[in-house]
Amino acid sequence: MENKRIIIIDDDLLIPTLIKELLEGEHSGLEISEMTTDTDKFFDLLSKNSFDAALIDISIRGREGGIDLLRTLKNQGFKMPVIMLSAHDEIIYAAKCLGLGAVGYINKARIPDDLIRGLKKVLNGELFVSGHEGVRIVKKYTESIKGPIVN
Repeated sequence: MENKRIIIIDDDLLIPTLIKELLEGEHSGLEISEMTTDTDKFFDLLSKNSFDAALIDISIRGREGGIDLLRTLKNQGFKMPVIMLSAHDEIIYAAKCLGLGAVGYINKARIPDDLIRGLKKVLNGELFVSGHEGVRIVKKYTESIKGPIVN
């Protein structure tokens, strides 16, 4: 089976490099196929390649921050799932990112525990938010757009 291709944009290549090593070391079927710190290069890579998902740092510098970049992607019709990466607590930004079209939010401190599980969930069409409050945030967001979840 072919690996799922992921693009990542972060203001520091250390995090993408560590994520790439984590995914390769776990034989997860996921690969970071492109990484950049530049929003223009990010859009150039998207125009020339096909990716299964994107990881976007919420605090990237440049002409667009991560939230604005997410908004631009969705406004331009990109359909790939987007997971936002952040050093900020999930309670602060996760619901906002989900509301703008992200399907996941992972706190950078939780990458070792949650990244592979989160990527697999979003690639399977599910929402994912890391941390202890993740399930509650996803449930509350889902209820706000669809009504209560019934098991």
